[in-house]
Amino acid sequence: MQRVRLIGCSIVILSPGRARLAPRSPTMKTIFQSVLLLVLALPAVRAAVVIEYVAHACFVIESPSGFRVVIDPYNTNRWLGYHFPESIRADAVLITHPHYDHDASYYWDGDVPVFRAPGRYRLADIQITGLEGRHAEPYGEEFGRRNTIWLIEAGGVRIAHLGDNGPLKKENQRALKDLDALMLPVDDLDHILKRDEIRAIRTALQPRFTIPMHYRITSLSRLPETVGPISQWLGGQQGIRELPGNRFGLKRKTKAQEPQILTMSPSPEVKSWTPEFHQAWSFRNRAREQREQLGPPSPGPVIDGIVELLAKAHAQAPQVMVFSVELAEALAAAGRSGESLRLLETALAGAGSSDWEYTMRARAALAEFYEQSGQTALAARQYSIILKDSYRFEFRSKAEQFLRSAKSAGQ
Repeated sequence: MQRVRLIGCSIVILSPGRARLAPRSPTMKTIFQSVLLLVLALPAVRAAVVIEYVAHACFVIESPSGFRVVIDPYNTNRWLGYHFPESIRADAVLITHPHYDHDASYYWDGDVPVFRAPGRYRLADIQITGLEGRHAEPYGEEFGRRNTIWLIEAGGVRIAHLGDNGPLKKENQRALKDLDALMLPVDDLDHILKRDEIRAIRTALQPRFTIPMHYRITSLSRLPETVGPISQWLGGQQGIRELPGNRFGLKRKTKAQEPQILTMSPSPEVKSWTPEFHQAWSFRNRAREQREQLGPPSPGPVIDGIVELLAKAHAQAPQVMVFSVELAEALAAAGRSGESLRLLETALAGAGSSDWEYTMRARAALAEFYEQSGQTALAARQYSIILKDSYRFEFRSKAEQFLRSAKSAGQ
């Protein structure tokens, strides 16, 4: 059902040639004008698909009917140096792979469907095809380097989002022919794709528009340090079109066009981290450096210093699961297991739905604590959740082993 507002009243399209007035009392002249304008406007509405850039690798595809598909929302508190807007509306969410900078579907409630696996899905006036890809090396080993390439078709337009895919397989190339728009990772440090790999993909697919993503947005942040901007890459390209905003209307092509590279501004609703939040991460990073130099952790002045740094980070941003979990782990290493346990339980009760990776890490630590203290039922509960929700092989393996042993023992 499509809703269109015209001349002070709402028209709800029920089927071709039929319309029902929303509860108001316009004159018959107003009704006639509204229906006439609606009929005249429908071809234009149906022809346009809107691509909206949020930031990093996140886009919204809005179909001619207004159905909004969000692709690869990122975690607001990690790595990038800027937050995810709270106002982004989604009717469905597509995830290419379970890395925190691509998988933050927890920002929407359970009524919004989330798709991760390859397959074909029909949503309103959008046809969605998930293609089995492979994450670029050396990343993603903890989940088998799976990466779903998404092909979105609406209004006669074909749009593909590669996620963090590496070089394309032949079957992927065949499925992605005749693209109107292609989103692919590009940055001057070749974090995901190398220059020759980008060139090979564009040559094979010949998209009308190439839209770079997954690069450092210098207008928002100096982070991430391991990902570069795209200025150098753009300097060697032709057909560059810089859009002043973050939305682009795309219609079915009517004639052959020269390929173009589109650069889009991030959403104006994306805000940079505050200096205080940067400082919290600075405390955590200093603690991590000391932890890596420490070797096997043990009670003493060094681990106490690490605890102090992580406590400062946690105090400034208690909602960040990274700070909670790493502080809990440091407390356990310092022999303060009671404090560690309480912190993990508090973190899961509060912020435990806003970071898949560290939520599962917290559950794994809790499960191990319960297992060692003989609280089998509590351990089994955590391991069951891990087996259901976690993608990391090491967590799943431990959970399967414990639950299998508990079942054999009749517990």
